[in-house]
Amino acid sequence: MKLVEELTNGMASSERWIRLPTRGRCPCTGLTRPHLYQLIRSGKIKTACLRQPGKLTGVRLIWLPSVLAFIEKCVEDPRGTR
Repeated sequence: MKLVEELTNGMASSERWIRLPTRGRCPCTGLTRPHLYQLIRSGKIKTACLRQPGKLTGVRLIWLPSVLAFIEKCVEDPRGTR
């Protein structure tokens, strides 16, 4: 409900943490889970891992504005250059 309120009030809905897709493509960016992990390993996007002490698994979140900024850097002009 909060996201709906943000969208109707005109707030920046992209200013949020999102979970990695379990399969398929991320609905916010269109990128696949392996591609997002590649960006995480290379340090190109901001990420957080929420894990309880002593546990092996947790929740990986990515900062959506960092992914959108990376995509923006990759935009090419019509002549095929960046």
